[in-house]
This record gives sequence, C-alpha cells and structure tokens, in this order.
Amino acid sequence: MIRKTLCAALLALAAVTVAHAQDGIDQRIVGEFTPSRDMTSAALGATAAFWAALDRGDLAIAYGLATPALRRAVTMEQFAAAVGPTADFGAPRRVLRLTWYHEQPDYPGTVLAVDWQVSEGETLLGGGYLIWQLQADGTFGLLRLDTTDLRE
Repeated sequence: MIRKTLCAALLALAAVTVAHAQDGIDQRIVGEFTPSRDMTSAALGATAAFWAALDRGDLAIAYGLATPALRRAVTMEQFAAAVGPTADFGAPRRVLRLTWYHEQPDYPGTVLAVDWQVSEGETLLGGGYLIWQLQADGTFGLLRLDTTDLRE
C-alpha cells in the first residue's frame, strides 16, 4: 500500500515530463503485443519517478520501485552500493528508445527496456537501461538496471 501511494505521488510529480516524452522516442516491440498510450505513459512515469528519487538521493524510494523478485535478490544495502555512485549525473537523462517484450523466454509477461543517456553539451556523461515489468495491478516494477558512468 505504501509503495502504491509513493508511486502515485511520484508519478503525479513526473506527469509534466512524461506528457511530452512519448513523441519522438523510438519504440520497438518483440512479440505479439501493442502497448497502449496509457501503458507507455505509466512506464515513462515510473522511469521519471525512479530518476527523480535518484537525483534527490532517496535510494529507499528508488529501491521501493523494484519488483518483489528484484527486492528478494538484492538487499537495500546492495542496491544503494551499486546505484548510489551514479545516482545524480547533474544533468537530465534522456530516453533514447523503448523496447517492449511480450511473453519472451527471458522475460515472461510484459516487459519494457528503457535505453537512456545523459549528456552535458557535447559530452556524454553516461547511459544505460532500465527494465520494467508490468505488474498485476497495472503498475511497472523495476526488474533490472544497468548504468555506465563516463565522467571519470
């Protein structure tokens, strides 16, 4: 219940960013599936909420957006150690591509890969991907993430 309330609050804060984010993003689909505009908005909202939590240094909120499977596999301390050093790039991240997977061997159900990067001027600071899994309640939970920090 707390997770849903926090997600709803963070998604409300991210609505302005997400409203215009869908247009112009490369979307791909693997499997027989057509994502609705509402699903795409919800996934981009979860992405914006996750990044906002990282940028504020609120790793507990970011961890709370993870799927139950990820939380069983990775403790909050392990998550913080892995994500903390690259939490705030000091510049906005940009979504490059959305790839939807539906009922694939490696990803049962509906899963979305969000490829992103962050730049400052012409300098690429980092990038990576987030893997979101559609949950039974219609929200998206973080299933996997990868970040490359090029600042050093």
